[in-house]
Amino acid sequence: MCILKTACKAKGFTLLEVMISVSIIALVFVSLFRMQSGTISLAGAGQFNTVAPILAAQLIVRIEQDVKNWSQFAGDFGEHHPGITWTCDISDLSLDALDFIREESADSLKKIHIKITGPAEHTPFEVTTWRAAVE
Repeated sequence: MCILKTACKAKGFTLLEVMISVSIIALVFVSLFRMQSGTISLAGAGQFNTVAPILAAQLIVRIEQDVKNWSQFAGDFGEHHPGITWTCDISDLSLDALDFIREESADSLKKIHIKITGPAEHTPFEVTTWRAAVE
């Protein structure tokens, strides 16, 4: 028991000070965890955006080898790239507006549209190219 007020100074923190400091620390940790999860998501998107054009180029080379008889219009890239799928649409190219190409050449041109979708909900990678179907 203190007799003099000056000799009786309590040492330590009040409950209000502790609650405010804990709430500030909680806000900082929530921000850090959100930033960390965003960084992980961006790393996954970056990896997909790097791999997808390479896989599309490989698929185009496979299609080019037999574009007239290509019968596979969807698939995946196997165990080396799990969860990455592709779809392909091959159609005849309409060149009615271009009068400088002969009809025989225009009939052999094929429009190839490839869409590659990743395992996460990233924006799919799409590429369109034109190839001549040679016999």
